[in-house]
This record gives sequence, C-alpha cells and structure tokens, in this order.
Amino acid sequence: AYYSALLSGLIHPESVSAFHFGLIAIIALIILQVGLHIIAALLNPADARTPRDEREKLIQSRSHTWGYYVMLVGMTVTVFATHIPSLGRDLGLHSFMVTVYLGLGVMVIATLAVAIAQIIMFRRGA
Repeated sequence: AYYSALLSGLIHPESVSAFHFGLIAIIALIILQVGLHIIAALLNPADARTPRDEREKLIQSRSHTWGYYVMLVGMTVTVFATHIPSLGRDLGLHSFMVTVYLGLGVMVIATLAVAIAQIIMFRRGA
C-alpha cells in the first residue's frame, strides 16, 4: 500500500505525510502479524506449545539464508542505483531519498523471500 501510494502520486515522497503513511503501514503490518499468530495459536493450541523440531529449525535457517542473499544483492543494486544521478532527477527525488526508498524496498523483498522460501520448503518437506 505504501509503495503504491508513492508510485501513483497520492502522496509526495519527501513529505511528512509519506512518513506518517509509512509508519501507519508498519504498525498495521505488526498488528496483522500478531493477530494472525494469535488466531493460529487459538485454532491449534497443541501445536502452539510444542517446541520446534530439527526440520523446522533447518527450514528457518535455510530460508533466512535465502533472505540474506536477496538482501545482499538488493543492497548492492541500491548502492549502484544511488550513484546514477539521472535516476533521482527523473523521478523528482533527491539521491538520498532514492537510497532510502530502494533500501526499504529491498528489506520488504528480502522478508518476502524468507516467507516464500519457508512455504516452499515446508511444502516440499525439505
């Protein structure tokens, strides 16, 4: 929602409203995650209390490794993109703001990569 509002022009990227909207988006994500964890624990209380087995620990470790590599590549792209002077000017942004938005986007993509990797690994049973 945050990036779509920025890209569609609903909010100006360098305004205080962009900061407030970003903060609201982060708080909403936290509330959503906590709510979903509570619902999952209420639907299956026996699984909520059991400790993780070796397979679950291995999947968590592997998925975070995937996320690390996505973050590494993304931050490398961010460093190179920061040094392209026309990129910020074409979008009407200062190069610092390009770095900030690309960095935030990379963190979102890396987090999604971890979640997708966990889903794939749990489905495969690896």
